[in-house]
Amino acid sequence: MYTGPQLVKLLERQHQRRETSNLFKKDTFTLQWRSKVGSFPHPDVETMVSAGEPSGAWYVTNGRPEDKRQLDENLDRMPELPLNGYIPGSSIRGIVRAWAMKRPSIRNQMLDLLGSQQGNVIQAGKIEFLDAWPEIATKLVLDIVNPQQDFQVYHKGQGTPLSIYTLGDGEDTIPVTVAIRGIQGLASPQDVQTVWEWVQQALSIHGVGSRTSAGYGQIKAPTSFTPSAQLRQAEDGSTTKTFEFKLYSQGCAGANRQQQDFRPSHWRGWLRSWILRFLLGVMSKDNAEKTLWELMGIIEPETRKGCVQIRMIPDQKIWGERSINSPYFYVWEGKLQVTAPSEILNKIILPIIRFAVSTGGVGRGWRRPIHIFHMNNGYAATRGSHLVIKHQVRNREGILQKRTLSLLLNPETWTSTYDNWLAAVRSQWTDRININANQSLEAEVFSPRTCAVYSVPGCEANPIDENDLEWLETDAVATRGEGMHLIYEQTPPRNYKRNPDIGGNAATGNPHCSWASIKLINIPSQEIDVDCQEIVCLFMGGKSPQSNHIRAHFLKDLSAIEGKVHLFGVSP
Repeated sequence: MYTGPQLVKLLERQHQRRETSNLFKKDTFTLQWRSKVGSFPHPDVETMVSAGEPSGAWYVTNGRPEDKRQLDENLDRMPELPLNGYIPGSSIRGIVRAWAMKRPSIRNQMLDLLGSQQGNVIQAGKIEFLDAWPEIATKLVLDIVNPQQDFQVYHKGQGTPLSIYTLGDGEDTIPVTVAIRGIQGLASPQDVQTVWEWVQQALSIHGVGSRTSAGYGQIKAPTSFTPSAQLRQAEDGSTTKTFEFKLYSQGCAGANRQQQDFRPSHWRGWLRSWILRFLLGVMSKDNAEKTLWELMGIIEPETRKGCVQIRMIPDQKIWGERSINSPYFYVWEGKLQVTAPSEILNKIILPIIRFAVSTGGVGRGWRRPIHIFHMNNGYAATRGSHLVIKHQVRNREGILQKRTLSLLLNPETWTSTYDNWLAAVRSQWTDRININANQSLEAEVFSPRTCAVYSVPGCEANPIDENDLEWLETDAVATRGEGMHLIYEQTPPRNYKRNPDIGGNAATGNPHCSWASIKLINIPSQEIDVDCQEIVCLFMGGKSPQSNHIRAHFLKDLSAIEGKVHLFGVSP
């Protein structure tokens, strides 16, 4: 029997019988995505906190149920816990309190209504926050945290995925009943109404649980809620930019690699890595990482909250759809929201996003355009991704228009966009700038001195129908342009394919990322009669363009492609 929501129902009836319904407020909020429970990195080591009621027995062999385990072990033994999850009332109160503390106009009122403590003097609050239970019993399920920074940027070994547990499976939204009540004789009906407005605004802004800046715990307030202008004020002068995205991909996954799962954390890891690549181009490694922590936050070695938040809003129609024909690719469509202080967002984050979108995709296979690849056994498979992002911009008449986010294919645009970004970074962190600090660092560093970007002729036409979700071209070679043909070269001296020092190798037990990313764009070449081009971004990884290293050889071959345009960075 599911008893979680019963207390709220009983208390509501009690207020009705006592004719004090105006001291009681409740409504249905919607948990949009997973909410993390427990603690990082192994919540299953603990008693499972105040976030669930027992709903079954622990069936675990070879050890106690709370023992530490690798992700695959947990997926096999405990894909879900015998606990029905909920949101503790104390968590909701804490979120409201933190939100109100940032608003001087209501801070004292909040302390009066929610209570406070100064030294040994405690003032009790006047409002009670009830536990918020899902309308339908919802067990806690396994999720994954997969650190990628060292692997993706520094080309070190692949990190170990970590287990966490969440309320929500990442697929279905969860209606939860949120309720508060005023203490009779202390709170007035107006006090309850005031705090209820705070609850709706605070939850919709901050979400619940930890890792909210990575998209966890997103909460949607009831549709009837309209906040006042005062309550709608920006957090710390922050601004939100909304993008529409469509991702065509070889596939993305979460804890279960056999199930398709595109997640907010894919976006966060993508943005975090790109910010670090840019910062390494203008700061020492220590200062670049310190600045990254200030922007995006960090959990270890010392927890710090960042100022950049990401939210993903899935489309209700196209989410994880599979292509009509094989080899299958998958499509996700939705909105991406990035929130940060206005100066940081507009002058530092958004330019990086523009470069990132112009040079690659997101999620698995982001370094390659979507194409057909034949494995060693002859089996045809989809590899790569194709990311399209659109946003609203004002034209010369001041009218908002939807446009594809990208950089124009001329060197002047790439250079000026980067120079403006550098000026903004220099203004924000003057004492940290050192543009020559990482010239020899074996890492992906994006700067005019440490990488090269070329446009080269692509395949004859886009190999997929982006609307009907099917392959238009099934000849593997014909799905690739000149950049892809070059990275797949494996005849000495052009042994680029599966080479850890240039093309990468994901097919072994010791995977390596490629040092080059390639993006397909639907713009005809000016030199060659094809309808597409490829943008190739090569990270030199501390090697000189004039050296005898294989990345220098790749750069020379890239610069020799007929119809190429050097857009940014070093040249042979």
